[in-house]
Amino acid sequence: MSKTSSASVVGKLISPIIFELSIRNLRLNFLRSLLSMVGIIIGVVAITSLGMMGAAFSSDMTSILSSSTNSLTISSADEKIVDGVSVNGLSSKDLRDIEAAIRTVTSDYSLIPMYRGSKSITSGKDGFSASVYGLEPGDIPDLVTISSGKTPRSTEGVLIGQKLADDYDLRIGSRLMMTDKNGATTAVRVVGIMENSGMSLTFSTDRAIVGTATWFESMASTHKLYTSAMVKTGNLDNLDPMVEAIEKRLNGRADRKTDDRVSILDARQFAAAMQEGLGMISLFLMAIGGISLLVAAIAIFNVMLMSVNERIREIGILRSIGTLRSQVLLMFLYEAIIIGLIGALIGGILSAGASAVVIGLLFGNIALMFTPAVLVYIPYGIIIGIAVCLLSGLYPAWKAANLNPVEALASD
Repeated sequence: MSKTSSASVVGKLISPIIFELSIRNLRLNFLRSLLSMVGIIIGVVAITSLGMMGAAFSSDMTSILSSSTNSLTISSADEKIVDGVSVNGLSSKDLRDIEAAIRTVTSDYSLIPMYRGSKSITSGKDGFSASVYGLEPGDIPDLVTISSGKTPRSTEGVLIGQKLADDYDLRIGSRLMMTDKNGATTAVRVVGIMENSGMSLTFSTDRAIVGTATWFESMASTHKLYTSAMVKTGNLDNLDPMVEAIEKRLNGRADRKTDDRVSILDARQFAAAMQEGLGMISLFLMAIGGISLLVAAIAIFNVMLMSVNERIREIGILRSIGTLRSQVLLMFLYEAIIIGLIGALIGGILSAGASAVVIGLLFGNIALMFTPAVLVYIPYGIIIGIAVCLLSGLYPAWKAANLNPVEALASD
């Protein structure tokens, strides 16, 4: 094919006249076209807004979880007999062996043994339950951030989480009443408030009470066995070798699953599982929004099919004066694309505004809205909206392009 004939075909395919005919038809059926556009707007707003909120929730949770992914939590996997009683916990020998294993990998670590339990607390007229931790005084600053007050050094006081303080109007100097290990009611004063650490599988300060190990031993029977130990390191690359070294020293072969002395919880596995779950939630929310878009697609398909049936005679005239089938096809596809483009752009803009308001109200952090992982849903929603319109218009356009000109002219 010569360059002149090729240019002629291209000129017919993208002819402004065809485009103007599409615009004219949309104007003639303005209300019908507008309703189709509204359907696309609703569908794009639904799928984009739900996707953005799911991504914002995922980003928020990831930022919370990432703060604890540099740690391992080790707990006892076997029972020990102490004073004739079978108990579970980490002994001093267990801790020495854990530390010896870690030292074979790195010196960049901190090993924090802790007691953990729960207590029923009374403060004034309020009663509530809280997680209670006992730590060595020197380890407390490594694990918590104190927003006000001081670190407890003995049994004179405890730290409480910010959320717990807000919920029950607790402050520095408040008295907390609870039972000790002998069943007697005892009081302890709040000496500091901890910043919220957010959700965590192993240690969260939000609704916790943290005291010294000595204080905890006066509150609960520990048998000198720690509930668990947390290992923190400044280099994430050290975590896997540390797990392998601890497994080898305390549990025998690295792959043995029975008769273990300790079990190891890697915070990265929890974070990965949470991210996978959040991804599924986001996908589910987008699928719900996709139902709206599917309804809009059916409406556009119906509108386009009605348009073809109403314009059979017009199509016959166009074909009889030399209009190509491909040009008739394009005329109807232009209509679908125009509806989709305008509807999807308006839907994208409305989604951005609605999502900003909802994210600000739900998470209290409007900055989550402006992360790439959240904003990417706007172009995704627009592209999906246009694609849905184009696909909805394919069959009606194909049907119009393949009408017999003679039969079309003979129709009423």
